[in-house]
Amino acid sequence: MKKFKRIIFSLILTFAFLFSFAVPAYAWNSHGLTLSYCIDNVSWLSQYNDIKITEYSYSDADTEPYNPDFKIQYLDGKIGEKTTATKILITYADEPDWDMDTNLNLSKFQMLTGGSQGFRHQYYQLFFIRLGIGPKRAQYWYDLAKVAYQRGDLYWTFRFLARAIHHIEDLTCPYHTIPAPAGIIVKNIFKITKFIMTAANHHYNMEEYQGLQIEMKNTVWLETLYKATPLSLEKIPSVEWLGKYAAKLGRNDVRKLWPKEDEYFGEDLSSGYLWLFDKASTGIAQEGTVQKEYDEIILVPLARFSSFSQTLLNYAKNNLGL
Repeated sequence: MKKFKRIIFSLILTFAFLFSFAVPAYAWNSHGLTLSYCIDNVSWLSQYNDIKITEYSYSDADTEPYNPDFKIQYLDGKIGEKTTATKILITYADEPDWDMDTNLNLSKFQMLTGGSQGFRHQYYQLFFIRLGIGPKRAQYWYDLAKVAYQRGDLYWTFRFLARAIHHIEDLTCPYHTIPAPAGIIVKNIFKITKFIMTAANHHYNMEEYQGLQIEMKNTVWLETLYKATPLSLEKIPSVEWLGKYAAKLGRNDVRKLWPKEDEYFGEDLSSGYLWLFDKASTGIAQEGTVQKEYDEIILVPLARFSSFSQTLLNYAKNNLGL
């Protein structure tokens, strides 16, 4: 039995090593735009409509490394000008994807998640292997938001919360929790080269398709974001727990997404080369179509994107005293 486990472990690591070079580290397309359709439900944010933009001054508390080339940008105004909590959150929900986490040496296992970016944004569980620190990063930014709030700095309170929200949202993306259904991985363990591209195609096309539907303002998709409700705060012991819970739920979605993507996108997904669907010819799904069935599967984690984003904000209000 021990020998068998060692063989399986070696096969999985070999697969993960090769797989990591093809699978993207990014999750949902356009965090800020998508977030803008769900935080209207967080009514208490409206009271924070006169926040002074302040310069970053947290090097004493923000001790985890950044990409050396990362530069803090101010896209919602100049230092000293005024902004709102909602604008901060929408503007900077994408900030952790602005090469903040690239070009770092964080762990000897980061190659298995596509590098330091993936290591900080994912939380893979494959059989008995766990890779990535996405939930810990969400907690890290939340803790810094608490520091900023204690210092009376509302601007960086919400900007750090935007980064925490990003990581929670990443963990609601199914392909950030497992690269493919476990059964598919085992079945293709000796067909690595072709399967690498197949898995990458599933990941890329799902997130690009999601982004397109939001850009087209698909009313069904927007209503899903609007109607999603936050979790009860009584169930939330920490932000890190919330991230792990999101990842656990997402793994089940991958089992449904994968075969439906094969059906909807067709054989090009498994062609052995990187392929992206034609956005120009892709519209809004009609009833009774495979595309509509695909939408219904994606809308489950998309609703979680909204629900968990709202939950984190309400948790911050309750926990920080906003």
